[in-house]
Amino acid sequence: MLSKKMSHHRIHMIHYKLKNYRLLAMKQLNDKNVITIGDKDTASAVLFWFHGYGANNWSFEPSMKMVNLLLDDKLYIVIPNAPEVGGKRSWYPLPKIGEDKSITEDYAGLLDAHEMVRSLIKDYANNNKVIVGGFSQGAALSLSYLFEESSKIKGCIALSGYMPNADNYKDKSTKGTKIFIAHGKNDNVITFESYEKTLNFLHSRCTDIHKCTGDFGHTITKEVTKEMTDWISELI
Repeated sequence: MLSKKMSHHRIHMIHYKLKNYRLLAMKQLNDKNVITIGDKDTASAVLFWFHGYGANNWSFEPSMKMVNLLLDDKLYIVIPNAPEVGGKRSWYPLPKIGEDKSITEDYAGLLDAHEMVRSLIKDYANNNKVIVGGFSQGAALSLSYLFEESSKIKGCIALSGYMPNADNYKDKSTKGTKIFIAHGKNDNVITFESYEKTLNFLHSRCTDIHKCTGDFGHTITKEVTKEMTDWISELI
């Protein structure tokens, strides 16, 4: 057991790290570490796309350009970078798994990430329809943000993700916002069981969910991309 002195020191260090994480996140956002695709003035909607944990925005630039090409450039796509902390890019602190396999999630850290999303939408959306989406942790960020701002979101795309901090949103609904959700049955990063739990959570709170599954892992297949593109085309 930690001494009172050591416990106090540990708590101080945790708060120090969280404070610096948030400051770093906002600094990197203010530096406009963002890729944009398309023309905001002529687009039918703005898609904010969030990469997964440990990845970066440029890894999605080629595929998002292809998506917009297939949509006849009807999207203005905004792809930001998550803040880099400890050598890894992450939208919010990862869940902690205890010795008893219990999972502790950082809801405050998730809300900080929502502030980043809110700031991006304010800067880039103009008066266009807004779609939020992403892969893995970026999908989780998109789903949770949808429950915070459902009235302002036209659609949500969640690829190989999950619903974070679900207990904090059990009394909320998405008020009819359309959702596209895809997951591989062979995903060993975010399991298919996590997808099923997320789907069960969404079903009682969302009225329009398009599901796409298959025998693939933690990745985005050509089939998923095509189905997602067709879904966006109908949405906008």
